[in-house]
Amino acid sequence: MGLNLLSIIRLIMFIFISYIYYTSFADDSVIQKTFIIVAVLSFTINHFLLLITSFGEKHFPLLIGIDLVLTLAFSFLFPGETLFLILVGVSTVTLFLMTNNRNIIVGFAIAFLITWAISLFFSYQVTGKIDILSNLVFFAYIVFSAIVGSLIHWLLNAQEKIAYQYDQLKDTHTDLKDAHQQLHIYSNKVEKLTLIQERNRISREIHDTVGHKMTALLVQLQLAKELQDIQPEKSKATIQVCEELARNALQEIRLSVHTLQEDDDQFSSFLKTTRKLLEEFEKMAGLKSNFHLIGEPSKIPSSIQLNLTRVIQESITNAVRHGQATECDVLVEISNRMIHTTIEDNGSGSSNVSPGFGLTNMRDRVQEHGGSLIFESRREQGFIVKASFPLKEIRWKVGNVDDKNNGC
Repeated sequence: MGLNLLSIIRLIMFIFISYIYYTSFADDSVIQKTFIIVAVLSFTINHFLLLITSFGEKHFPLLIGIDLVLTLAFSFLFPGETLFLILVGVSTVTLFLMTNNRNIIVGFAIAFLITWAISLFFSYQVTGKIDILSNLVFFAYIVFSAIVGSLIHWLLNAQEKIAYQYDQLKDTHTDLKDAHQQLHIYSNKVEKLTLIQERNRISREIHDTVGHKMTALLVQLQLAKELQDIQPEKSKATIQVCEELARNALQEIRLSVHTLQEDDDQFSSFLKTTRKLLEEFEKMAGLKSNFHLIGEPSKIPSSIQLNLTRVIQESITNAVRHGQATECDVLVEISNRMIHTTIEDNGSGSSNVSPGFGLTNMRDRVQEHGGSLIFESRREQGFIVKASFPLKEIRWKVGNVDDKNNGC
């Protein structure tokens, strides 16, 4: 109960009604006047105890009970007078403001009704009459005070709840603002990471697509140089092939830079693309190749097809560029769970394999799908690349099916 207009009016009502009793009904009775003075002091002390102390908040039933006892005592010291019921109404408002506990309220109501009935009987015995109308009016006032106190209590609780919810809303808004800021930071990081990944993808595409054409172009230029004096006509034909290779390389660069060459290579199947690749190398670089496929090629996911093709392309490019190979064997084995690829050439080989940009790109492509890549080489014994791609496995059960007997 805070220090506000309502609390001030409460104290004024106690003092004012007591003053009326003191000036109008006390006569010359020392007992009556002394009681009124003691009652006013008690009302005042209780009022401030309720108002500003934790004792009042914890023991408000006791303090309100004292006020009610003093108030009802007026009916016995001043029989026939009903103004004390106004103070009962004030105490009723206070009670309903302080609590909505049904047991406390019912207890006070029963105590008041019993004491009031006794005071009416006592007044009748002393004065020989009962002012029924006045008692009914003041009783209605007490009921009205109870309703008003209950409504004010509900309103104050609603205000506290709204204030609490508002604080929660502010905290939530602050948290949401922080989360939005973190999301913005994360979005920037993802954007930067995406740019880096896209840049790496384009660089790999340029290396994988243009690199092998540049290798073939270099071989053809060397051949044209050797044939220039011996067989001029054949040298011219070779230069035309070089021109075609240069055009194709330029086109590949444009496609890669503009990211028009998609990862799943929708325009060609894996077999068609691989066959075309091997035929181009045989035509341009003189690399003979044997391709062997075991399994169903339709099981190769579109997400793996491009990277599998690029591994084969990079392997045979390195075979010609670094190993001066003339023959190459490509084996692709497709099972239900794995795709194994082995590319073996007859080049010069190396006893010490140091992965460069091309081999690193191959490893990155394979590891993107959770696969593994192995290089094997010995001097004058060629170079072997082994790549493995795991296939995703999806299983589910419908009904109560025994795993040991789940045939269809």
